[in-house]
Amino acid sequence: MNLPSLFDWLNRLDFLRGSPAAYLVVLGAVAVVLAWDWRLKLLALAAQYMVGGFLYLDMLEPRLANVKALTGLFVCLILYITARQVSWGRLPEDVLPEEAAQLGQARQVQAGPFGLPMTFMIRLFLTAVLLLLVWLAAARPSLQLPGLSAAAPHLTLAVYALIGLGLLSLALTTEPLSAGMGVLLFLAGVELYFSARDQSVTLLMLLAGLNLLTAVAISYLTQARNTLPAVLNDRAGATE
Repeated sequence: MNLPSLFDWLNRLDFLRGSPAAYLVVLGAVAVVLAWDWRLKLLALAAQYMVGGFLYLDMLEPRLANVKALTGLFVCLILYITARQVSWGRLPEDVLPEEAAQLGQARQVQAGPFGLPMTFMIRLFLTAVLLLLVWLAAARPSLQLPGLSAAAPHLTLAVYALIGLGLLSLALTTEPLSAGMGVLLFLAGVELYFSARDQSVTLLMLLAGLNLLTAVAISYLTQARNTLPAVLNDRAGATE
């Protein structure tokens, strides 16, 4: 019994090509912005890369489109290993549990018996406003990105959404892992745009390398953020 190859799966999922893939990519980017747990963010980012591969099938050969998706999965793997190494999600050593509890209570909005996190409400509102602006911009012929076919408005929608949501995610957090995912969303939008204009293998390799270097930089900053409190405590102890 022969197992289906990757190209067989692509043929079976051919219905995702075009507008459905663009909408799913936008949905994945929204999940990256709104998710409260780094695991959910990373899962949404990986799904965005995988579904984004179907957008590239309309511009590149299947093997090259697979390289785009595989590069995204390698990026997610680097971030996952880094997050597990530093136990990302636990409180930093310079933040006491009592301080975190007080901060969490102060940043909640009461809706009857329920308390909704203020940060989530802000993210939800800003994301909704941004998506509305993206939808209006993508629907206007005068705002179509140069070099993209007018017959493929879903590409313009995906590019605008990825770049906008990436910048929004970057602006809403100071944590290197979450901010780094915003940078990767921004790069995904830029990569999609330039890949639609230039299908050369050289550009493909340059953009793939840029994504991997960005993931390594995010990994380094995440490691540094985790070890900084311990280093400062050691220095303080040495001067006493």
